Amino acid sequence: MAAPRVQHGRRFGVRVNQIVATQVALVLVLLGALHSGPALAAAAICSAGVLALTWVRARGRWAFGWFGTLVSFTARRRTAKIDGPPAVLDFCAPRTVVTTADLAGKPVALLVDEFGLTMLFEVGDPSAEPPPLPPLAALLHAAEADQPPARLQLVLTGAPAPPGRAGTGPAASSYRALCEGSSLGHHSVVLAIRVLRSGGRSEEELRRDLLALGRRLTRKLKRLPVRPLDATAAVRAIAESAHAGEAGTAHEAWSALRLGGLTQATFRCSPPAGGTLPGHLVSRLLHLPAAATTVAVTTELQSGQATGLLVRIAAADTIGLGTAVQALHRLLTAKSVSVRRWDGTHLPGLAGTLPLGGWMEDEESFAFAELPAVPAGLVLGRNRHGHPLQARLFRPDPTLVLLVGGLPGAQLLAFRAMAAGARVVIHSTRPQAWEPFVRGAASPGDSITVIPPNRPLALPAGSPLRPTLTIVDGAQADATHPDSTDSAGSAALARSPSPAGSARPEGGRWQTTLVVWDAVRPADLETVTRADLLLLQPLEAAEAALLDGALHLGETAVNLTRMRPDMIAVVDRRTVRWAALAQSQIEAGLIGDPARAAPEVAGAAQQPAAGF
Repeated sequence: MAAPRVQHGRRFGVRVNQIVATQVALVLVLLGALHSGPALAAAAICSAGVLALTWVRARGRWAFGWFGTLVSFTARRRTAKIDGPPAVLDFCAPRTVVTTADLAGKPVALLVDEFGLTMLFEVGDPSAEPPPLPPLAALLHAAEADQPPARLQLVLTGAPAPPGRAGTGPAASSYRALCEGSSLGHHSVVLAIRVLRSGGRSEEELRRDLLALGRRLTRKLKRLPVRPLDATAAVRAIAESAHAGEAGTAHEAWSALRLGGLTQATFRCSPPAGGTLPGHLVSRLLHLPAAATTVAVTTELQSGQATGLLVRIAAADTIGLGTAVQALHRLLTAKSVSVRRWDGTHLPGLAGTLPLGGWMEDEESFAFAELPAVPAGLVLGRNRHGHPLQARLFRPDPTLVLLVGGLPGAQLLAFRAMAAGARVVIHSTRPQAWEPFVRGAASPGDSITVIPPNRPLALPAGSPLRPTLTIVDGAQADATHPDSTDSAGSAALARSPSPAGSARPEGGRWQTTLVVWDAVRPADLETVTRADLLLLQPLEAAEAALLDGALHLGETAVNLTRMRPDMIAVVDRRTVRWAALAQSQIEAGLIGDPARAAPEVAGAAQQPAAGF
């Protein structure tokens, strides 16, 4: 068990300033007693006020603490226009300056303020599931004797799907049944290293110390994908951690903060002194019934002990926030962790949960066990063990996904993406085939649009909590087979900025293009090799042979022809995974049988269906 931290400015659990204030109150009364009755009365009133501020407690805090919070709340800027990532940083940390340094031959951002310098790392691969994280104390060795004070901050963000209280619409209700509760649609991990100004060290010495710590970190975490962030990526990571996806006005109120269209509140969590919190607790926190939850853990490098734990909850409105807060209290109270809402300081609380270097106070230290891997992504079905199979369909960079199947399979993916909070834009040569699905799938709060081929394709801006899925349906014949005699509508679609015949989609961050193909043909192979993800319903033998030649699938190619009609294969650059689509009753009623219709592929040979 770790030794308790010395809580500076306290004696026997009482703050020194409380003793001084009590003495001042007694002196006032004595001075008033030496004069007339009115002077004594005034002194007594002043003394009573001083004693009330000193010794009265409300909601776990001394009255003088609340008074100081009120003064700070009134004095600072609490409203700002947010029109991009730099505006978020200026609102939360206005005195922070972003500079650039060189780390192992790559540019890396340094966040500089009056207290120290900070460097950010993205942990994990956005296209793959993250491995378990080691205990924070094991990330770096103990600091050297001549090194300035340093700290680590781990910021974990999770967005449940369906988000928050969503669950009354058909897509959300169906998705909950598929997942048997909730799952994470988005999960990110950012690690910040911070060196503090002390001992008269120059700016150049602090930069050198921070870069040395950064090199040690990358060596320590060589088994994990760890990427230092440059200036643009660091500012963007801070804005995404703040959930500032929607432009607008940010405003801090006493009980919450409104930013990015979400109501957010921060909570200080105090675990038992010297104890060890189980790693799975973080996973449970990230699954709270909110739009998103952020957990920020700060560790002193010298001691290797965690000394700060903040949780920020974001919800669509105050009612949803209240529901998530109740779940937070139930979860942490069961672990003997005290929770205090940071009313009056939600803007500093937001800054404390962003990867800016961490928040610390005179608190008892504690430890975190190894943090388990937290699965995240869109649930495509169930694996052979009956567990949900998730794929990272939405990623920070523009993403191209190819579906070899049919219209029902594409509608099933669109329906599930809506439940995960995605905007869905359908660009199809057969819009009339989509209209019944759109009428049955849409509900208040959902965003799904069908665009006919005679309109240009406009991609809405995406964010981690509100990604964009653009479905390109019907462009294959014209885009990859020029000799096809498809309709005029298909030709118009091919001339639009769709990625069906190109190597990469031309969208922005958190924008995924899903191209729907009825069959795989020889002219498709260049696009196949450049796609980020392949979703394959049962293939014909000729199609499997084409994919095997392009992707070197080996024996897996034969299995692609033997899947059951209700199965799907998920192929990325690392693995091939299999799942049953596991249609819910709502999906079956809306879409019907998702099985792929037999494609017209010359030389195809029918294979008997098989299970997993």
